[in-house]
Amino acid sequence: MTHPQENAGRRVRSDQVSRRVGAAAKAVLGAQRDTERLNATFEHSHVPMVMVDGRRRYVEVNRPARLWFRLSLEEMRTFAVGDLTPAPRSGLMEQAWARLLDVGCIAGRYPVDGSDGRRLDVVYYGLAHVLPGLHLIAFAPADWPQDELDRIEDRAPGVASLTPREIEVLALAADGLSGPDLAHELVLSVTTVNTHFKNIYEKLDVRNRPGAVAKALRLGLIE
Repeated sequence: MTHPQENAGRRVRSDQVSRRVGAAAKAVLGAQRDTERLNATFEHSHVPMVMVDGRRRYVEVNRPARLWFRLSLEEMRTFAVGDLTPAPRSGLMEQAWARLLDVGCIAGRYPVDGSDGRRLDVVYYGLAHVLPGLHLIAFAPADWPQDELDRIEDRAPGVASLTPREIEVLALAADGLSGPDLAHELVLSVTTVNTHFKNIYEKLDVRNRPGAVAKALRLGLIE
């Protein structure tokens, strides 16, 4: 398992990484009714993602995840979740898996032992039954460097092809944050936040922020 170099860009809070990982997973869920678009969104995401079956065996693995594990898709399909990322404390995987199947959506931090012997915390976002019999898990290092995080601008074809940053903006707007509060939370200028909203309105074909939030909720892009 790879680990970002300690000097590879400014570190960010793990909650920022969590939101970006969650946004990427929700972008896949937003394409759930169109299998072709879902597969494209999954494969072209910059966030590592896997799909696993009911036995937790890897079925689909996008390119960032294959690079993460340094294994081909064919090789990945010979393993199950937990085989390649052993947790230092027993029971963590079982608890997380049971909760995913119970509530349908989970997120959190997960400590793993890398192949190089170093301990690594990852943040993950799991969605059950994204496709029949398949469950989606998106993940990333909890201390993903800011310069790498800023490159995540996934754009999937079709309805509501919002970037993870735009979904993040909408999710915070749904929580009641104002424009200045959003700018402070995301370490952006108010002008940049307003530009994100302008793009969101155009993509969702709405006229204002309440309309954008309502439509995103309806499409399952935010919770």
